[in-house]
Amino acid sequence: MGQIRPFVEGDIPAVARLHRAVFKTEERADAGSLDAYHAYFMGVFLENPLRDRDLPSFVYEEHDRIVGFLGVVPRRMSMKGHRFRAAIGSQFVVDPSASFGNVAVRLARAFLDGPQDLSISDEASDITRRIWEGLGGMTALLRSLHWTRPLRPAALAVATARGRPRLAPLALPLSPIATMVDAMATRIPHSHFHQSPPQSSSTEDLREDTVLSYLSAIEPTDVLHVEYDERTLHWLLDRARQRKATGSVHAAVIRNDQRIIGWYVYHLDRERLANVLHIDAEGGAIADVLGHLFYQASAQGAIAATGRVEPRYLQALSDTYCLFHRRGPWVLLNTAVADLVRSFETDTAVFSRFDGEWCLGYC
Repeated sequence: MGQIRPFVEGDIPAVARLHRAVFKTEERADAGSLDAYHAYFMGVFLENPLRDRDLPSFVYEEHDRIVGFLGVVPRRMSMKGHRFRAAIGSQFVVDPSASFGNVAVRLARAFLDGPQDLSISDEASDITRRIWEGLGGMTALLRSLHWTRPLRPAALAVATARGRPRLAPLALPLSPIATMVDAMATRIPHSHFHQSPPQSSSTEDLREDTVLSYLSAIEPTDVLHVEYDERTLHWLLDRARQRKATGSVHAAVIRNDQRIIGWYVYHLDRERLANVLHIDAEGGAIADVLGHLFYQASAQGAIAATGRVEPRYLQALSDTYCLFHRRGPWVLLNTAVADLVRSFETDTAVFSRFDGEWCLGYC
């Protein structure tokens, strides 16, 4: 039997080797990659702005060897005037040569038994889901759905074919045709694929102080939401932008005259998919926010925009010709507070990929 203990700085070289082996990051084990791993684990799990001594990350040590790691990052959330301490589980790795089931279950139990009011894992695999549910957690099924808005439908079809072994040989010869089809589809004024920005509103680059003033003005108290301050919001945006090696991050606020009506963040990856990390809009402004997002993503060359379902925007996403599908990963929860469960099962929780594990990933 091994032991579980809090993760400390001296564990980083061993955890980095484990992380590289399990996630198969394509880096050589040289000084540069080790420095990058050191900066990553320090910045995300040991020195993040919300670090809490009562909510450490965990390692599983067996025969003086680290064979498991589970990262934990706190979040402050509030609803109906009550504050809650949430914890995000991330980078859950177990050495395949160890007793996988025992190590994984004990690490997960150590996390779920912590002092937090709410435990969340929103990039969970099928294996993690089974472990989590076996320990009393639950899956937020609706919030595990995703949506995709085709922007260049022919190129999207070719990209989909490229990812399937039987269809991949067709992708290359069809690419020139797809380019021509999309050029016509996106230029026809009344086509669903022609994008133009809403005329009643405008966009500007996102600034932390602008978003914070907007949130303080419109955030309803009966909705569960993450509490931001300038330092935390800056840290999350910086973490998102550090993933630019695999693409670029675009963030904007939407104004109607001088009033802010919403904001969005998306990551445009190498496959030209705009992965939407966060959407927020006041009242009936979601159509304008989505309109600007789709227009900007299309102008940047995206073949589609895609994101995780936010139940409060389900109708708006459907009205803008989004397709809904289940492609993983899972959103998992664990809490003894009934109101928190109900908030995630309905549309009264605001928790996006930006709030969860996406920004915590290794770049």
